[in-house]
Amino acid sequence: MSIFRKLLPVALSVFFLTGCGEEASDTPDTSETDQISIDSDGDILEMSIVGTIGVELGDSNYVLGAVQQIDHDLDGNILVLDRSACCVRVFSPSGEFIRQISNEGDGPGEVRNPMSMTVVGDGRIFVESPFSGGMHAFTPEGEWLGIVTPFYNNPPMNTIGADSNAYVAIRLEVGPDESGELSVTTFIGRYEETEEPVVKYWEYEFPFDPQNLTALLENTIMGHVFTADRSGNVFMAELTSEEYLVQGFTAEGELFVEIEKDAERVEKTPEEIEDEEVYVIAYLESLGASGVALDYDPAPYRNSISEIEVDGEERIWVRRGTIHQPVFDVYDFNGELLFTATVPDAGDDAVFWDFNIDEQGMIAYSINPELYQQIYILEL
Repeated sequence: MSIFRKLLPVALSVFFLTGCGEEASDTPDTSETDQISIDSDGDILEMSIVGTIGVELGDSNYVLGAVQQIDHDLDGNILVLDRSACCVRVFSPSGEFIRQISNEGDGPGEVRNPMSMTVVGDGRIFVESPFSGGMHAFTPEGEWLGIVTPFYNNPPMNTIGADSNAYVAIRLEVGPDESGELSVTTFIGRYEETEEPVVKYWEYEFPFDPQNLTALLENTIMGHVFTADRSGNVFMAELTSEEYLVQGFTAEGELFVEIEKDAERVEKTPEEIEDEEVYVIAYLESLGASGVALDYDPAPYRNSISEIEVDGEERIWVRRGTIHQPVFDVYDFNGELLFTATVPDAGDDAVFWDFNIDEQGMIAYSINPELYQQIYILEL
């Protein structure tokens, strides 16, 4: 059991395992997809699925377990962090297997329960594994370079590579506030192989209540979406139904763009709320929270924004959270709408899709696949 789990013995035990992961079981299938017209003030373009990676049975290099994160390296190869296999699988841009990086164990370059993976601007691959000492660095060819930053307690989460040796991540700390009561401080910051962020782009403090899992999740890992580009710019949005607001910051933390539009409030159906509750609890249990009483209360409305990506042409991709079908409003760095993009062939499973759009291309995967895990290769 990690020190972090000891600090938050009930609510935050959801973030860690004692070994490598398993896929969430008994997760729901959301079969109701919005069949509505898509409004846009610009052109509506389509993103096509041009290839897939992953098979149900067969070559073990293509059988994917619990996919935790996907990314591109600087050559355009596709990286897949498989939490259950404790490794990063590397595929060519068209989907052919190239190599495996790391495996389960306690030796040099081996990891247990890897929580995130990203590629920083100098090309190195960073794999976050608190049970194996912290942030591991690998060359694109898979050579282990050592632990660049030790993280045992309160590690960064949801890491996104930026410029040079930097990445952006969300992190939280628990400690007494000015009155002596326990509080949680959560923040999104820039790390440069440092234990503390060199820049904080957002920070929030709230009372620590180990019985209120909903508030804990909504104020931390389920509270914001964010991304970064190779110039170090950071873009973020709050996960809320109250507003549609994207903020862009320079690497140094200066706000340079805000994107706002009217927030359409879409109420969740009772089935949708039930499915979300079942899924979140099952996923947390798969991360090691089994045996702990978990009580999660989904919000009644869909979030206005569900995801943010940025490509190599200085375009910000903002996914609408009000529609299950993937719909992105695409803006330039001045906040002007360029076009709207959709994935018409995604199907009902797309409500669970997580995208990676960067200077090397567009890929996606489902965090709750209907049959077996696949990576989708897309083109506009």
